[in-house]
Amino acid sequence: MQTWGAVLLLAACALWVRLAFLLVEQSDASCYGHTQNCDLIEAWPEQLTILAISVPVSVLGVALFVAGTVRRQINAHVLEVIEMQRAEARQKEKAKGK
Repeated sequence: MQTWGAVLLLAACALWVRLAFLLVEQSDASCYGHTQNCDLIEAWPEQLTILAISVPVSVLGVALFVAGTVRRQINAHVLEVIEMQRAEARQKEKAKGK
């Protein structure tokens, strides 16, 4: 789970970087005539598509990464508790044997 979350987060980062490049390219827009937003309007569909894809990928990546991390920590805690119970049982057996 944690690995899949990290992969999705990397994919989301790549999408965000692509979106940043599109926004930087936007500053180089050139227009003729009275309107100054002709090239900006043409770039909106691609930018909005990248944004619409990156947000759910980011959220899913964070959810999987956090869930995987929590699951790993809980498993480690459970194993530690089991080991402590076994050690306690061994000590009781030693005390009874004396």
